[in-house]
Amino acid sequence: MTGHEVERRALLTPVLLLLLAERQGHGYELVQRLGAFGCAEADPAHVYRLLRGMESAGEVTSHWHASESGPARRVYAITQQGAMNLALWFVRLGDLHGTLHLFLERYVQLDVPGREPGSPQAADGGSPDHARTPDHMRRMRK
Repeated sequence: MTGHEVERRALLTPVLLLLLAERQGHGYELVQRLGAFGCAEADPAHVYRLLRGMESAGEVTSHWHASESGPARRVYAITQQGAMNLALWFVRLGDLHGTLHLFLERYVQLDVPGREPGSPQAADGGSPDHARTPDHMRRMRK
């Protein structure tokens, strides 16, 4: 697992809490909804383990929902404790957002040999892939 994957994996708990605060859902649906957060490749087994741990911690509850067109599914919902923890994550991630924003602003200002100041450089030293440059990075360079 790469460092980037580890970082994304560390954010699964607050993202799952957020998704459940938006609306309840069953595990497979939650795995699909993670795609909007750049976690489209999330391991479903890991997500299910997280959900079970979150249920043990009192952050979510679950119940079985019978389906007319398939097997019963475990549907998860956020609890009051989960909502309070989500609010704490909001504060923590807000602090982190400030730090990350400062990092990104300073990175694009680096004077790297062979690169114009304010332009990104691919990790392999090649030219950047502008199609993959996030909008916030393009705005910072302006």
